[in-house]
Amino acid sequence: MPYRFATDRQDYADYAGGKVFYSLPGYPAFPVRLASEMLQRCLAVREASGSPGRCTLYDPCCGGAYHLSTLVYLHWDAIETIIGSDIDEQALALAQRNFALLTLHGLDKRIAGIQLLLNTYNKPSHAEALESAQRLRTRLSNLTQTHRLQTHLFHADVMNTSALQKELDERKIDIILTDVPYGRHTAWKISDTDHTPGWQMLESLRSLLTPDAIVAVASDKRQKVAHQAYRRVDHFQIGKRRIVLLMLS
Repeated sequence: MPYRFATDRQDYADYAGGKVFYSLPGYPAFPVRLASEMLQRCLAVREASGSPGRCTLYDPCCGGAYHLSTLVYLHWDAIETIIGSDIDEQALALAQRNFALLTLHGLDKRIAGIQLLLNTYNKPSHAEALESAQRLRTRLSNLTQTHRLQTHLFHADVMNTSALQKELDERKIDIILTDVPYGRHTAWKISDTDHTPGWQMLESLRSLLTPDAIVAVASDKRQKVAHQAYRRVDHFQIGKRRIVLLMLS
């Protein structure tokens, strides 16, 4: 059984891409259950390593940040800061809209927009979206009572270490969780042909990590995500996706 933590078949309908959270063609939504499983495995490794508590979570290939945003709703108590970056400025514009849904003000604006669509077109899909948005608001209102979530989005190439360091401003990362480029709409943009893209990404990220940080990478079966400075602490496969969890050696 690949799922070790997200074992219950929870209803994720409220988190569907394009319903309340924003999506665009070419920016596929990462499965919510799989993202939750990846994060929970990372949290378990952190705790076993003696580092419990809230984490700084970062995706350097965040796309529209759909999965980051849904993870906040599902695992608010585990996250102190959530950070996303991407080389694609159009994707970041979408990510900004999804990150806005992590605040009550942003979610209220989204609810007003869905209500206007419902009043104008009276479609069942708009009514369903409004109900989902209202449930999410109730959840978010309760979550925000515990602590204030910090968010940060920026434009950068994951292969450009100096650009990442500049934006993070000496902030270190506890967990990196990313779905690396592959397929028809997304592809790596690299200049170093001596190493695989996965190796280059891991090399670029090394200086950003806390000593006990976990890097969780989802990729297709053809890509090798490995680096001599990291050790593998977990791995599993869901469908066509291969997931590996790494820590600095």
